[in-house]
Amino acid sequence: DKNIRVNLSEAEIKKESNIFSSTEKEVKSCLADFDRVHLYKGWIPDRFDEVSDKRFSFVHLDVDLYEPTRDSLEFFFPRLVEDGVIVCDDYGLSQFSGATKAVDEFLVEHQVKMFYRVPMGSCFIIK
Repeated sequence: DKNIRVNLSEAEIKKESNIFSSTEKEVKSCLADFDRVHLYKGWIPDRFDEVSDKRFSFVHLDVDLYEPTRDSLEFFFPRLVEDGVIVCDDYGLSQFSGATKAVDEFLVEHQVKMFYRVPMGSCFIIK
């Protein structure tokens, strides 16, 4: 099985998943030293139009669920520069099985230069 499995109840999985959430204030604080970071608060894919004309060299997806992971991959991959990287933070973790499913489906439908599954959870996709 590709997912890292831990024998947790649904309630324990939900509680553990909530540990990984962050507030907008926390994110802004962590990224305050980087002048090229732009935050777009809102739901995926509602905010995609604001950056649809941009190209990306690095995209970090940490959206936990199937649909936003799928929608993000479908939006960002065509806009990724050659040798650009997408990191999916939630890949391979039982708490976020939807993200794993979305990535696996994406890889069946799209040719990528490299896919690397990080043993402790997450993955890298290189265009």
